[in-house]
Amino acid sequence: MKHLAVVLRMNRRELLAQFGGCLAQSSDDAGADGGATTERPATTDERTTTAAPTTDDETTSAGTRTTEGGRTTEETRGDAIADERFELLGVACGEPTSEASVAFADGGSSVVVTGTVPGSNDCYRARLADASYDAETRTLDVTVASMAKEGAQACAQCIVEIEYEATVSVSGDGPERVTVTHSAMGESKIVATADSS
Repeated sequence: MKHLAVVLRMNRRELLAQFGGCLAQSSDDAGADGGATTERPATTDERTTTAAPTTDDETTSAGTRTTEGGRTTEETRGDAIADERFELLGVACGEPTSEASVAFADGGSSVVVTGTVPGSNDCYRARLADASYDAETRTLDVTVASMAKEGAQACAQCIVEIEYEATVSVSGDGPERVTVTHSAMGESKIVATADSS
């Protein structure tokens, strides 16, 4: 009986020892798992975004601009026309007259256009609408238009003859040919041509 009791006590000790080892192993595994960290994926707000760079050829501001070879320059009028002058000589009721004459001055570098353009009523006035010069063909085109004064209300209802004088100076060699166009009363037509020679 004593021998059996000793064997039981020994088996009990071995059993407790083994059980205790299992508990220790389980505790270590739990500690290892508990200490592990997992990374949380970045949210949309935490992501960093970078704006795309603007190239030299892009237009970044409002306005009319032309890009040439990476350089952006504003469109400007050519310097072939050196000077423009326009004088209103008179306005009177009359006929729908549309005529002009051309004279060359300053050694041919300036052109003086004297003419009469019609208007729909006595509130119409003439103005120099355009002057362009083609240096290759040495041709000067002058356009005179009649239009109502801004804000005009009480106007005599008669066809008017508007007399004017326009002077256009050209840089370099003067024009060899001049064309005068009138734009009035709903139509545009050439009223005079002249050659310098």
